[in-house]
Amino acid sequence: MTAENIKTSITGWCNDRTGLQLVEDRAESGADFALALRSSSRGSASVPVDVRLDQGDDRVVVSSSSASGADAKAVESVLAARPALVRGESSGGNTVVSASVYTDGFNKQLFIGAVEEVAKTRSLIDALTGATAAREAATPAETAAVSDPFVAQPRYSPEPSQSPAWSPAAVPSQTEQPAASNLPAPSFSSPSPAGGYSPLSGQPAQQQAQPASAAFAPTHTVPPQGMQAWAAPDPAGAVVATLGGGLPIQVTEVRGAWANIVCSNGWTGWVDGRIIGVAR
Repeated sequence: MTAENIKTSITGWCNDRTGLQLVEDRAESGADFALALRSSSRGSASVPVDVRLDQGDDRVVVSSSSASGADAKAVESVLAARPALVRGESSGGNTVVSASVYTDGFNKQLFIGAVEEVAKTRSLIDALTGATAAREAATPAETAAVSDPFVAQPRYSPEPSQSPAWSPAAVPSQTEQPAASNLPAPSFSSPSPAGGYSPLSGQPAQQQAQPASAAFAPTHTVPPQGMQAWAAPDPAGAVVATLGGGLPIQVTEVRGAWANIVCSNGWTGWVDGRIIGVAR
């Protein structure tokens, strides 16, 4: 396309549908044409945009200059996030945003896209300028609050615990042993090996006194490895004795896997009824 055809196309695309407005058609030295436009496409604020094609050049340059005042690093961050066709450089204290469209294959889609990207980038940089001005106008206290939003926050201090301190004395002892005089006379073996069977859970029950029997009649014996005895048919309850292997015992009651036994001296307890042997 010739320079005149490109200029005619651009001026023809300035209408309400594109959001472009032709402001000025300037004659500038060394340029085939120089146009001043305003872009307010996609509902954005109106942004001034210059369009220029230099004599002998193969690119139409779209540019817009943002006022000074924005932080340089913030401007660099904005430009880094924009599409690759958008360029930015400092000139006379201002930031000039630009994009180029080649004359070879020049069309409406490429041109409108370049104008929109330049206008949007210029708007983002202008917003940075406004933020910088607001920070400069703020009082020192306001500035400190913005830079460190946690300064005014009170530090958390947990309240002292209101729960009473735990005292072992307040917990009933679970390991109280019966008086030595109540234990059976036979020798005690070492506890069963680790991993040995533990009787099935049952409902805790208070040990009932065994009525006096006319005569002790052993029905079973303690297994050779010995076994533990509980005060009640509950594995979580107190272990009151470890009975020696081969001790004669009499079973007086059965509750599931538990057996209530009595020894020759009248001592009673609960054991695992599945591992006791039958008396011979």
